[in-house]
Amino acid sequence: MPITVNLYDTDALLGLYREVPAPSAYFRDLAFNQVITFEEEYIDFQKIKEGRKLAPLVVPTVQGRAVYSEASSVTRLKPAYVKPKDAVNPARVIRRRPSESLFSPNSLSPQARYNAIIGDILRVHRETIDRREEWMAARALIDGKLTLSGVDYPTRVVDFGRAANHTVVLGVGARWGDAGVKPMTDIQTWIDRVRRADFGGPVNRLTVGSSVLPILLADADVQKQLDTQLRGSSADLNTGLRSGEYVEYIGKLGPNLELWVNSDFYEDPDTGTATPYLDPKSVLLTGPNVMGVRCFGAILDEKAGFNAMAVFPKMWSQQDPSATYVMTQSAPLTVPVNPNNSLTAQVLA
Repeated sequence: MPITVNLYDTDALLGLYREVPAPSAYFRDLAFNQVITFEEEYIDFQKIKEGRKLAPLVVPTVQGRAVYSEASSVTRLKPAYVKPKDAVNPARVIRRRPSESLFSPNSLSPQARYNAIIGDILRVHRETIDRREEWMAARALIDGKLTLSGVDYPTRVVDFGRAANHTVVLGVGARWGDAGVKPMTDIQTWIDRVRRADFGGPVNRLTVGSSVLPILLADADVQKQLDTQLRGSSADLNTGLRSGEYVEYIGKLGPNLELWVNSDFYEDPDTGTATPYLDPKSVLLTGPNVMGVRCFGAILDEKAGFNAMAVFPKMWSQQDPSATYVMTQSAPLTVPVNPNNSLTAQVLA
């Protein structure tokens, strides 16, 4: 049966791309809910600091006093570029696909297999791009900066300017589980630090690594908070068996502080090593004032018209050797507008 190869246009490829379910994205969903596209390579942000001045006191017969002043800073960032590309191998449209019945090897026509392979390629492209965004979101929140590097990409650091004391490493004798150490006291200290920082704010979530959770739940002060006879306590935590998901909601440590555990991981594209997004020995405090933005720079492709797009899939054929290629391009950058509304601490050795 002859195969009629129809090259999908961009609209059709985008339609397929959007139909593919996105992988879980805890850190991206946590703080990066806004999307902005840019029509150039660079992404600019301006922040205005207003302060907390009191209106000056004067007697009614003197002139008014000026209180308005505007101090601002502009940050220019250049996103990295991703462009996964795969060939639709002609031999694959002849062989039975894994999803086909063993008892009906011709259940799909070569054309149907061809279309399904394109869908598979777009699914893989979406997963890799979404995981790269999730990695960026995690590093922006956890480290306050991104270290971008790759085999075909020179190492570059994008520093969002988070305060140095928002990255904490507890030393010997001060780590959770050590004698006399009170995790609840540390958490309150860090909450206060984030709230009072420039462009900080209230904290409403504590995300902990997998090794930290049992230490925290076993702490005497945390156990005391769970005592229903204790007045003033509003903690509500699951201290029993859990579902075993990579990301789990544990409960509340207080009226406004949710507790989550995250043991999700990714495969390093250069080494193939499975790496957790959040160090199992660390914790992350975040609040709603992070105001994270998922930014996308211009697509540097003539076929895209150099327009502002989050993703640009395209498809083309070559004659010798015969092959059809599918490529998806994106220039993502996750930007925490207020990085001081987050704090990371390594609490275990």
